[in-house]
Amino acid sequence: MGLFNVFSSFWYLTLQILFFFNLLIGSFKWLKPATIAAIEKTFFPPEQLMQHMESHSLSNLAQGTRETVESKVSQALKKFRYRIYKDGQGNLYACKGNITRLGPCIAHLGILLCLVAGVYSNFTGFKALQMVVPGDTFGIQDATTFKTGVPRNLWLGSIPDFKIHVSDFHVIYYPDHPQTAKQYFTKIQILSPTTGKVLKSQIISVNHPLDYGNLAIYQASFAPTGRFQIKVNGKPMTISTNSQFNKRPISISSLKDGSMLIMFPFFAHQDPGIPKNVGIFFVRKPGQPFVKGKMPENLRLFQGETGTLNGETISYIKPEIATGLQIKKAPEVPLMYLAYLIISFGAILCFFSQRRLWISLRENTPGKYEIMLYPKTNKGRLSFRQELFSIETALTKIFAPQPMKE
Repeated sequence: MGLFNVFSSFWYLTLQILFFFNLLIGSFKWLKPATIAAIEKTFFPPEQLMQHMESHSLSNLAQGTRETVESKVSQALKKFRYRIYKDGQGNLYACKGNITRLGPCIAHLGILLCLVAGVYSNFTGFKALQMVVPGDTFGIQDATTFKTGVPRNLWLGSIPDFKIHVSDFHVIYYPDHPQTAKQYFTKIQILSPTTGKVLKSQIISVNHPLDYGNLAIYQASFAPTGRFQIKVNGKPMTISTNSQFNKRPISISSLKDGSMLIMFPFFAHQDPGIPKNVGIFFVRKPGQPFVKGKMPENLRLFQGETGTLNGETISYIKPEIATGLQIKKAPEVPLMYLAYLIISFGAILCFFSQRRLWISLRENTPGKYEIMLYPKTNKGRLSFRQELFSIETALTKIFAPQPMKE
């Protein structure tokens, strides 16, 4: 049922696709009236304007020619940041905040893009996990774990052919909790598949991945491999745990003189968090069995220390630890960011209102005009009433009779 990978399950993808078409079709119900309200410029003659309940007039204030009255009304409204449109017959249409009507539609568009990006990611993205020992190079197609969001036969993506080289790995531990890793780092290089040229190099750590195109390489984990690097008489040697003693892994290796080097790795095989892993080495020569009940000659070494055992100089360099890398191709990330920006922009527009005024000049007596107003807004009605009062006050002052000079 895909319960352990919900976002890539077939039923979740089905819900995404159904939601996309549901929202797409539903958006048209919002889109048409909102678009009409945002771009349509209508004019009402006085007879039609009076049919609206909220329409009212400013009495016979305006005197002068129609063109003069229209000009003064327009100048007053422009101070309140209205756009003015005229039909040439004494009817005006003033509006502002038209784009706010498209806020829900823009937010819907962002959600649609988000859904598209999610489906696109499942069909083209992937995740890969690989445990790598420093010094090794691997290709993504050779990763231990490679997963796509859909069955491989339906997957439409591609696997990059470049190589990934791990050159170093180290861990930092908490001073007061030496068994707990504080942070771990891996130095990796992206290599050209043809020339081997380094395309990018970076030291990654937890929460600080390497980004290359739409692909990211994360520091996911680390674990001991069961191998240890030592030196015997100055010559490097890698030994592996290959046997058991009292249910604990040990390493039995042959030396050149025919003797057997037996190492008991304490702590190292359990947790690499011990900053100084202890190794106990036994050397047993042919024909010289251990004496029962007596501890044979041994050598205890901390990481980086050197000692002598039965004439052999042994240095314990370090346990071999593999770094766990997660490689993720997420082509949806740029689309997701764009979708979130669109959604945010649409949501912000929804906070504001569209305000419209229909104005008509009716000449009741020659040279005197009645200014008729029909206001309308989709939200913020209280503040709109306050603004409307200010507009009417401004018009009253403009057309008020001037006192006669003596």
